[in-house]
Amino acid sequence: MSEKLFPKDVCQYNYAKERLWERSYLLVKCAELHLEEEYRLYQARLWSSFLGVFCLLHVLITIAHCVILLLTCDHIHMIIADVVIYLATSFVILTILGINFCENFARRHSWITYMSSVVAALAFVSADIFQGTYHYYTHDWALDTFYDTYIIYIIYMFLPMPIISGALLLGVTVSVVYITYFGIYIATEYYMAYDYARFSVYIVHHVCFNLLGMFFRIMNDIVVRSSFLDRHQYIMEKIWLRNARRQEKLVLHSIIPPQIAKPIQDDIQNRLARKVRGLAARRSPGVMEHVMAIQIHPEVTVLYADVVNYTHLTTTVNVEKLVRLLHDLFVRFDLAATQFEVQRIKFLGDCYYCVAGLTPPSPDHAKSCVGLGLSMISHIQEVRREHEVPINMRIGVHSGSVIAGVIGEAKLQYDIWGTDVTIANHLESTGTPGFVHVSASTLKELEPSEYTIIPGTDAALEDPVLGKNNITTFLISAQTSHHSPSRSLERIDSYADIDIYARPDIYRTKTINEELRQEFRMMPVCSFKFRTPQTNLLLEKAKPVYRPSFARGHQILPGLSGFQPRVQVLALAGPNVQVQHVAGLEHGLQPGLHSAVDSKPEPTT
Repeated sequence: MSEKLFPKDVCQYNYAKERLWERSYLLVKCAELHLEEEYRLYQARLWSSFLGVFCLLHVLITIAHCVILLLTCDHIHMIIADVVIYLATSFVILTILGINFCENFARRHSWITYMSSVVAALAFVSADIFQGTYHYYTHDWALDTFYDTYIIYIIYMFLPMPIISGALLLGVTVSVVYITYFGIYIATEYYMAYDYARFSVYIVHHVCFNLLGMFFRIMNDIVVRSSFLDRHQYIMEKIWLRNARRQEKLVLHSIIPPQIAKPIQDDIQNRLARKVRGLAARRSPGVMEHVMAIQIHPEVTVLYADVVNYTHLTTTVNVEKLVRLLHDLFVRFDLAATQFEVQRIKFLGDCYYCVAGLTPPSPDHAKSCVGLGLSMISHIQEVRREHEVPINMRIGVHSGSVIAGVIGEAKLQYDIWGTDVTIANHLESTGTPGFVHVSASTLKELEPSEYTIIPGTDAALEDPVLGKNNITTFLISAQTSHHSPSRSLERIDSYADIDIYARPDIYRTKTINEELRQEFRMMPVCSFKFRTPQTNLLLEKAKPVYRPSFARGHQILPGLSGFQPRVQVLALAGPNVQVQHVAGLEHGLQPGLHSAVDSKPEPTT
């Protein structure tokens, strides 16, 4: 995994450290991770939510205040102006601040949040000053202010001003206005011109509330940034874990087909879960339970290929050169098998065998195997020229039905069994080097005009297995000379490129950033969910859509709509296991089961 996409410290971010609660450090961290833009958008959503809470609280406070005034005042006609001022001010303030709920508009014009906050604060201050001035000149009353402390709270806690210095500047300005009003209309007139104690207390009162508001804003920014970085860490760890699981799945599916691997994975997960819960089943000594996953494939083609003169090479060529030779050869075969959509089962020394039509099912399985066989002959001729060694290929191809699956308890390996597997093996052993030895069942699936076809070998006529199963054989070669095998595979220049599965989008930085944006958009802002229709629409679009991905082995291709591969999972116990019935034999699989491994023992070098 790229270090650029997943930094080393992405899974080591520990908020228990004291330094990670310093605002300066959090600012630097957000800048390093290029999260400032996303943090700004999240902060706008957060302040929009706070603003929704304020609107509700302010309506309740205004109504309660007006009701209390009307119920407790003996001269209602003298306070009608106050009630009208409070209600009008609330209406104006809510209207002005309501612009911020148009999130798209506010996002495009960032100055709207600051301007609406300033206008709302001035509306509060103007209402207070107008009310005091009105009663001062009308009734000769010197009223104390109502909104002075309230507006300070609102500026620092609710008004959508993301920058702390902006909130501080507005708070200080409001305090200066109130202090000036207090000194001119109240302290000087009623409390003696030289009574500085009360005036000083009022100043300290505003200074302390501004300091308290600054403390709240700074701590709020620290907490929000920490939560934001924590969310980022969680998302990156989730992506890392998902990618690790996907890589694990790709590796497993490159060894075992998905439909076979699934029951094995489930069995292993169940065992681990039971072990964690302490519910491991008590078993009798010598008895083990395990899962056997097998699958019936009624229409496939099996290819066996053997390197001619391999035994001679083991005595004349040193081991290192021999291994390099086999590696070069089998890498070419794997690339060609990928190109022809043929699944390699395993190596058996110098033997290479594979199956077409297994995963995915294909109506052209015979053509794919024969094409692969001819390509393998071309490849070994090229290797023979490059390494100057006297080697050739003997290839046998047969179409029929097989049982495929995994058996055993340890070192699980995918394998195939069946009479048709044995027939393909004998076709290879009785074939002629440089030709593809096929059976009549394979030939009838081909287009004869595309190949040069001659009768089979005498060894095939004398072979007891082929004779017992009435197998007629033919030798096939390409009608025209094949183009260079290296050129045919030039587009496949790395192991990653030959993967039959598409490379996951998770490796792309653009995809990771988009997923991060979607997660940040869905981050909760507060327990009080005040959302506009635009917000709901945005969140709905931001929700990730998880579409089920199906392995290629489950695709039903045209012409195979009636065939559904079926997996039977059997819980077996005891060292001597006998399979009484295997679902799918009705598809024509011959009852005699022969292991591909047993049919050709691995030679020793």
